[in-house]
Amino acid sequence: MEPDTLPPLDSLSGRSQDNSVLFATPTHFSVDYRINPYMVSGVDTDAASDQWHDLVDRYEEIADVTVMDVEAVWNDLKDSGEVAPPSELPDITFCSNHALSLPNGDGFLLAEMATEERRDEPAYFRQWCENREITTETLQSDVTFEGCGDARWHPGRQLLWGGYGPRTDLAAYREIADRFDIPIVPLELTDEAYYHLDVCFSAIDEHTAVVCPDAFTETGREKLDRMFETLITVTPEAAQEHFACNCHSIAGDVVVIEQSNRETITALESRGYDTLCVSTDEFMKAGGSVACMAFPH
Repeated sequence: MEPDTLPPLDSLSGRSQDNSVLFATPTHFSVDYRINPYMVSGVDTDAASDQWHDLVDRYEEIADVTVMDVEAVWNDLKDSGEVAPPSELPDITFCSNHALSLPNGDGFLLAEMATEERRDEPAYFRQWCENREITTETLQSDVTFEGCGDARWHPGRQLLWGGYGPRTDLAAYREIADRFDIPIVPLELTDEAYYHLDVCFSAIDEHTAVVCPDAFTETGREKLDRMFETLITVTPEAAQEHFACNCHSIAGDVVVIEQSNRETITALESRGYDTLCVSTDEFMKAGGSVACMAFPH
């Protein structure tokens, strides 16, 4: 979809916003391999646990929160012999990558992870859904797709933003568009530093987004300019060192954001948004922050 063919927002069907949030327990969180440029050893697991519990507690003040107990799900999976135990999946707490909520909100499209190290993670989410009689679907084509890490619904509209390149295959969006009859705006990511869309883009509400222009091609920047009235831009340093774009908006009212992003926090608050500032620096050692852990649905 080229910039000059993008539909006006008011011509698109409405969609209920995803104001429920899922978290996955970080029992085995660590950095045991390197699959993105941010991964460094030396995670303080006690501090990480404290940060995760604080994040969940803060979300419970503003959203409907559910927690996937990874060890409990493993009890349902271990006899299958088909998936690795959670002790071998240190990144599973980044559950936004496991799926995408369906257009009508009544189920999920499961991810197909690009890296061998994380390949088994969506099976845990599928089992969690099965235990609750929640519908899950899978891609029919043999392509990679990393869920909400790369695919984000435009707030309040049947429009999907789709990052592609480092992790998700552009062909995944062709199938999603055809199967679910929805418009998708693909955004090519220019560098491994922006390995997921949620590292460089966050839609705050229907008219405002936080973006790092450095992550996108000229065409991608034109698309963003056309579809949002306001773009709060951040520097590559803010995006890469402080995960400024990995923030998450709840109903367009409250933005949860890593606390070190003072400039972005000020920019949001000056535009009337409330911010909920949290510490995620232990998880940033693995390349993730708020939006990676808080799966909207």
